[in-house]
Amino acid sequence: MAKANGNGQDTAPPPVLAVGLGRGGGGKSTMLAELVWRAKNRGRSVIVADGDMRSKTLSTLFPDAITPESEELPDIKKFLTTLLNRIAKEGRSAVLDLGGGDRALLEFGRDLRLVEFCARRGIEPVALYCLGPEPEDLSHVVTIHEGGYFKPGRILLIMNEGIIRSGQSVAGAFDRTMNTPSFERLVADGAKPILLTRLACMELARSVSGGFYAAASGDTENPLDPVEEFMCADWLDDLEKKRAQVGASAWLP
Repeated sequence: MAKANGNGQDTAPPPVLAVGLGRGGGGKSTMLAELVWRAKNRGRSVIVADGDMRSKTLSTLFPDAITPESEELPDIKKFLTTLLNRIAKEGRSAVLDLGGGDRALLEFGRDLRLVEFCARRGIEPVALYCLGPEPEDLSHVVTIHEGGYFKPGRILLIMNEGIIRSGQSVAGAFDRTMNTPSFERLVADGAKPILLTRLACMELARSVSGGFYAAASGDTENPLDPVEEFMCADWLDDLEKKRAQVGASAWLP
């Protein structure tokens, strides 16, 4: 929400840097795309930055996304520097996909203390960790978080029910994850866990021009059928309620 200045006039909210991290296949790129569509649906302009050179999901969905010239570290560093400069100069929020993220952030963190830079420039950094129920998913997140090279005060842990393997039970799938000391340390550090429920028509909804929000409203050239439209709208409502419950809605671009 915009804040009022001393003259009683609204001022723009601070820009947000939302960084998606986690192992491949955890639904990270899809969740970042949802953030972009959410911002656009609310009339907000965001910079889309796709640093995942292997999947390229964001740059496929958003042709105006900026990308590094290659996945070599010098090019990734140049890409991140360009992105940060744009956020600082334009005052616009950004959604960033860094692929796995650990190596890139470690190397970039040796050149720039990212969280401290954001604080100096009035940028709100947010980490979005997407993980499945496998132990490796959590250990990857813990490695990045405890490495300390990107440890913002705003962290969302998105446990993605949609990637549970066939044959696994949905009920209690993340119980083992949530009961580990590593997960408990993340929560003690302020991370907010959210269970992302499965959307049966995920791939179809994601392919709609305008994304999930257009699919849910039916305002699209290729509408979903009424059942799929309802499922998509219900999924978005559930996600927004959960973000509001943990106080994270205002963190987002």
